[in-house]
Amino acid sequence: MTAIPPAAMALTSALGRFDRASVRMVEAATGAGDPAAALVDVVQAKAEVSAGVALVRFTDEMYKALLDVAREPRRRRK
Repeated sequence: MTAIPPAAMALTSALGRFDRASVRMVEAATGAGDPAAALVDVVQAKAEVSAGVALVRFTDEMYKALLDVAREPRRRRK
């Protein structure tokens, strides 16, 4: 089992949310929306993207550590 597919889905979702919030920011700049709500959405999406990237990095580090352990020569028991 790997954590990368759920992290990729979370990143896709967060980037979609960021895109929608950006559109709302532009609409708010023209007077057709709430800039505060759009800004909150942008900040939340940024946090979600950061969390997803951190999860992918952590998973990568864990797999590298696991491979390093598997490559170590087995020690004989005395």
